[in-house]
Amino acid sequence: AETDACWSSTDHAIRKAKQRQKLSVEKLEARERRSALLTRDSKEKHEEGKLRLYIKRVQRQIDKLRERLEAWDDVEEKRLAKERLQEEERKRKEEEEGPKKKKGRLGPETWKLKGAARPAWMVYEFDTRYVDPHMKAHEEARMKVARSRNILELCKGKFGNENDKDVPQPQCREYLSLLMQLGNLCMQSKQLKTARKAFLECLELDSIDHPVTPARCQLMRLYMEANRPDSARRLWERLSPNDPSVWIRFSAALVEYVSWKILEEEGSTQESAELLLAKAIKNNVFCAYYLAFFDVFDEVMDYAEEVEDAHESSPLEEAIEYCNSEQLGAWKGTDGALDWVKTNVLRVLSGESIGESVDKLYISDMDWRAQLSKIREKLAVADNYHEPPEPEGDGDAGADDSDRSDVDDDDSVVDLAMFATMFETAMEMLEVSGKLK
Repeated sequence: AETDACWSSTDHAIRKAKQRQKLSVEKLEARERRSALLTRDSKEKHEEGKLRLYIKRVQRQIDKLRERLEAWDDVEEKRLAKERLQEEERKRKEEEEGPKKKKGRLGPETWKLKGAARPAWMVYEFDTRYVDPHMKAHEEARMKVARSRNILELCKGKFGNENDKDVPQPQCREYLSLLMQLGNLCMQSKQLKTARKAFLECLELDSIDHPVTPARCQLMRLYMEANRPDSARRLWERLSPNDPSVWIRFSAALVEYVSWKILEEEGSTQESAELLLAKAIKNNVFCAYYLAFFDVFDEVMDYAEEVEDAHESSPLEEAIEYCNSEQLGAWKGTDGALDWVKTNVLRVLSGESIGESVDKLYISDMDWRAQLSKIREKLAVADNYHEPPEPEGDGDAGADDSDRSDVDDDDSVVDLAMFATMFETAMEMLEVSGKLK
């Protein structure tokens, strides 16, 4: 009986193994939870750190280029360009010729004498061939100051011009590009003050009538996101009245609607709000339909998030990007804003007109089919222009097919024909349902 009650060494080993297993499971679960938390935090911090590094790098590039543009010297820039070409040529020759063979000791003709070994004309002032290095440096600096130009002041508003000889290119466009990069990175990291400063400088240097950068659009998005309607108003009043950007026109209409309908501010009326809305619709009728009947378009339009950095020359792309951006939250968050757009769209479709004088909106301006046909005509012309010729033989057929497939599979190219078809489908659904009456 005593033998049966006693535990053997095997029983003790099994019990200890179970205890260790239980303890290890608990520790493993705790370690996994802790690791998951630490990993998530470290990943976010890692991304924030990378973003800060990108911002610092772009800022250093801007400071370096700004220093050159503030004291632009054509002679010095030509010398630097020549040195860059020579360096590129040297590297190209090294790649072609391969590693250099080791040369022997150079002769006396290559030696550079220093100290007491230098000839007298390099040391003593009484020699007629002596040149004072300090006086020479002073004279060169004086001549450089006389030649230098402050490009940031002299070429303000012309940085995007390529045909102006007084505007050094590509340095000026590179400066605009760096400012846009800094602004976008700072917006991503929520450094709105720095982003605003970069966009304002870019807007000041770029042309107002024919801008080459979307600085004004990004600045408007920043003001709308930060809830700065007064700054947004000053921005669109500063720009050209014919600016076609959907970000400018529809944001102006929304701000004026809030000022008239919700805040009831002095100077804002129903007529002024409808005038800005009429301008916006005339510039981009696709965006007006999209906002007015957003529920229908949201169901039909797929892959809308793929549209980025749309240009004013492509109004359909711009409308899709605008209506799927953070700006939609401003429209939805404003009481009655989308219904106001819908009401005015239906008014014009029923034969009324809104707006004043030149900016008056008529039913002919709401013809989306005509504008969609223009887009498809441009796409057909572009397809015919880029269509590769038929191969004469069978030898390169496989290579041509692979090149064509690479072009077709390019994710960076937006399939505008697909979006045009989806927009047409949504409009036909609205017409069949009678919502456009």
